[in-house]
Amino acid sequence: MKKATMAALAFAVCGSAGAQSSVTVYGTVDLFVHSAKSGPTRVTRMDDGGNAASRLGFRGSEDLGGGLRANFTLEAGLAGDTGAGTIPGPGLAFTRQASVGLSGAWGSVDMGRMYTPMFYALLRADPFNLNTVYAPLSLIAAIDAQSGLTPFAARANNMLRYRTPAGLPFVLDIAVAPGESSGASKSSGNLYGGTIGWNGKPFYIGYGLQKSRSGSAAAPVAHPTTTTYQSIDASVAITPTLRLSANYIRNSLDVATTPTAKFINVGLEWNAASTSRVLAGVTERKVDGTPRGQFLWTLGYDHYLSKRTAVYARWVSLDNRSNASVSFAGVPVVVDSGHGVRSIGVGIRHHF
Repeated sequence: MKKATMAALAFAVCGSAGAQSSVTVYGTVDLFVHSAKSGPTRVTRMDDGGNAASRLGFRGSEDLGGGLRANFTLEAGLAGDTGAGTIPGPGLAFTRQASVGLSGAWGSVDMGRMYTPMFYALLRADPFNLNTVYAPLSLIAAIDAQSGLTPFAARANNMLRYRTPAGLPFVLDIAVAPGESSGASKSSGNLYGGTIGWNGKPFYIGYGLQKSRSGSAAAPVAHPTTTTYQSIDASVAITPTLRLSANYIRNSLDVATTPTAKFINVGLEWNAASTSRVLAGVTERKVDGTPRGQFLWTLGYDHYLSKRTAVYARWVSLDNRSNASVSFAGVPVVVDSGHGVRSIGVGIRHHF
């Protein structure tokens, strides 16, 4: 009798909790084989994430009543070809995302390691979804000819952010991430930024900002420099199956000897059929006062075997001008060689 009573109580508690909260396990496994060339070097290998980076995540939400909800996300990166953890690896850790927060009709407030507001600004106007292997917009990570520039941060630790509700056309996304420096330096390692825009049919247009100061909690600096990234991002549905996008990006450092770089990106997404998608993108990066720069294009094709599974192909070409040496698609480039990168890959991606 006692065992039956305890079982009934456990069922009642779990059932009540289940009615108010939910936890979802999700992820992606993506592997591709590509043949790549830079200068005299050619490689053929299997890699992870030619369409979307492999990952394992947990997402949960609890109804607190009155329209208020508690939310959390834990997401770890995986290398599908080896099974090891990524970013930074090798152990499995939730370094892609780890956050908790509250949401309601007023929007959401979250804390933890998250994607930065400017990342989402770029994402909304990129047919390649900012894939780190093949998306032309990944050229934003290049700092060639810009000594001392802090690389663009797709994610940030210790972030506190506010976002307007997802269903509204008006977009406001603001965040600050203290560097938590223990040294005697003001704002060393800090990052802050935001996005404001309009995400309605048939178009999106927005402005993104990201400022980061040099140094970190582990290695604070006494006089941090400030790197600034800014973007204007837009996309428009020309027809129900054809969408065009464009981005203008500018980055700079508050040091007179470091030049400013400017990026122009144009993209296309064509849903040729219910199971077929054609992608194209072109990006040019120019650095003030120097002939060094890059011109990059990517062509892509996705064929959907189901809602969760797709096979895909990508073809990328990067030209480094005047002895520049930016690498791409995971292909190393000899420093100051001017060698370009060519890569053709085919793969399969499964969401679960």
